[in-house]
Amino acid sequence: METQDKKGGFKGMRGKKCWKRVTAVLMAFMMLVGLVMTNGITSEAYWYNSEGERYPNVGYRTHVQSKGWERTLTLNGRTSGTVGAGKRLEAIQIIVEPGYGVGVEYRTHIQSKGWEKTWKKDGETSGTSGEAKRLEAINIVIVPKGANPGVATSKTFVSAYPGSINYKTHVQTFGWENNWRADGTMSGTSGKAKRLEAIQIRLGRNINGGVRYKTHVQTFGWQNWVSNGTTSGTSGLGKRLEAIQIELTGQAAQQYDIYYRVHVQSYGWLDWAKNGQMSGTSGLAKRLEGIQIVLVPKGAAAPGKTARACINR
Repeated sequence: METQDKKGGFKGMRGKKCWKRVTAVLMAFMMLVGLVMTNGITSEAYWYNSEGERYPNVGYRTHVQSKGWERTLTLNGRTSGTVGAGKRLEAIQIIVEPGYGVGVEYRTHIQSKGWEKTWKKDGETSGTSGEAKRLEAINIVIVPKGANPGVATSKTFVSAYPGSINYKTHVQTFGWENNWRADGTMSGTSGKAKRLEAIQIRLGRNINGGVRYKTHVQTFGWQNWVSNGTTSGTSGLGKRLEAIQIELTGQAAQQYDIYYRVHVQSYGWLDWAKNGQMSGTSGLAKRLEGIQIVLVPKGAAAPGKTARACINR
């Protein structure tokens, strides 16, 4: 059992593990910052969306046969390891720049051992060291930090960078959100009794294909399908969204399923709908207040319960 000392620190094994964890994350981020500074990486090396918003850096380093761990992190798609030297990768560490509300989880397939049973995260080592075992495959996923209960764990999120699916909403009183939400992060509000009035949805630039969607608007009913960032709903009319349908098109529809769920007045979070199914209510005059959207590989498990994605009068 842990106890708190006079200075506010924690004693015992659990406290030690906590400090080790914090220290590891801080060290990894310091390595990332050091790489940016020493290598002279400029803003041109960062990733930006169409609104000029910068995406977080992704840093990683590998353990290479006969060479050991790389001394610095590699960033944003650059090569980590060796080319033409016949050296196997034996382990990897990955971290996402703090401050963007996401973390990273990953696991590797190891020679003669198969897939690791537990996923590693945020700078932890995946693979082996000193066993002469090669990495043969890897899964990587971006996970929202502090996601609402019921949002998928890393096992069902797509490892899209900088965002598989991006969306933002027009909220009563507040207007359009300043930033796009991505991959399961909530857009809208919860507990503030504010209606959603409109939404825009688009795929990340690393996903081929498109996304289309339509909303059920107070008084007006179902709107026509729109796609790829076009506004669905109204602005300035004081009309609530009551339901939504979303589906993928083109190559994206062949590779992924799209899941989404809404936070509804009086009911809270409903279950997950997918691939064009209705999410929300019909005939109950209830406002949508928030929404979460994720992509998962085609046929993979749903992010959570799916039995009650919509409520009809």
